[in-house]
Amino acid sequence: MFMFRRRRTALAKRLWKARVRRDNETRCAEKTSSASAAAAQPPVAAAATSPPSAHPSPPVESDERQFRNALFKRLDDRQLETLLRAVDTGGVDAAECVAVRPFLFADPAVICCRLWRWPDLRTVEQLKSTPSCQTAKQPDMLCCNPYHWSRRCEIERPPPPYSRFVKEKLKPEDRAPSECSWDSNDDELRGSFSTDGDEKQNEQEWCKVAYWELSQRVGRLFPVETKSVNVFWNVPLGTGLSLAALTQHHFSPGQGPPESVLRNRTKIGQGLALSREEDGVWAYNLSDWPMFVNSPTLDDPDSKSYLVFRVPSGHCLNIFTGNPHGDRIRYSNGVRVGPVDPNAVRISFAKGWGPKYSRQEITSCPTWIEVLLDPCR
Repeated sequence: MFMFRRRRTALAKRLWKARVRRDNETRCAEKTSSASAAAAQPPVAAAATSPPSAHPSPPVESDERQFRNALFKRLDDRQLETLLRAVDTGGVDAAECVAVRPFLFADPAVICCRLWRWPDLRTVEQLKSTPSCQTAKQPDMLCCNPYHWSRRCEIERPPPPYSRFVKEKLKPEDRAPSECSWDSNDDELRGSFSTDGDEKQNEQEWCKVAYWELSQRVGRLFPVETKSVNVFWNVPLGTGLSLAALTQHHFSPGQGPPESVLRNRTKIGQGLALSREEDGVWAYNLSDWPMFVNSPTLDDPDSKSYLVFRVPSGHCLNIFTGNPHGDRIRYSNGVRVGPVDPNAVRISFAKGWGPKYSRQEITSCPTWIEVLLDPCR
């Protein structure tokens, strides 16, 4: 009995140390990013840029310690080990749920995510359970695995300055695959990326995913029939679309990808999860790096440019609401460029594009995917 008690105590101490270590790493990262931003931005831009957080991080509430003690008492040894593995690995080994009944004095999800992921988290409305969480299907239970929660992107704020402006007319091979020139004919569309020349559509499919490296498509289209799918690089025992598997036979012997692609491949990691839900299609960033999203339903219909949204690590975004703004036509220096497929979403791993970058087009991004939602062309 004494040995089991010592084991539980050791697990609890390791969990609390992980929280303290996370706090120290967060503070160091914030100092580094603030110093880099101040050095890189001119005074005017720095004054116009809002701070990383509009509100100071909430202090550690007195009920956090009370909740921690109550939580550890309710969890058995196996659940404590599961929670510790998830926290220690940063979500890499976080497949299992840690289910508990709701507390009267605190929200377990908010407190756990505040302890081990986001110290500035305030309310449960900022959270959304990931598709892998099975506890979400049980109304009388809550999951305390902080990596089974994703933080919603606050798109009501002004979007980051990643809008795209084309300075000159683009050649067809330089544009994103779902974009076509104004005078493209139907034959060109049938042979384009969207259908790959195959007009047959499986009724069970709700989207297709293609992986691109720069302007080269890698592998074939990946049809999605399940409600959600994971898109990752090479996760052991991972289920979904492995981008590493697509690259195995892509390049001929003696010919490899550019160095920029090789570097960016290492940043894909656990990638992202795409989930079809009642209010649209959601993208969950599961990697350690931000991802950048351009979607017809997130665009400003009155804008001549296309908005690209930055989704930080651990955050999620509703990338398609089912109400695109139609085949918009864009003008650049008097040249008509468009339309864009109203059912296509483009997501770049770790690298953004637009006027603030050397990469003006997504085809300049090292690694990215295009999600073609049903109905495809």
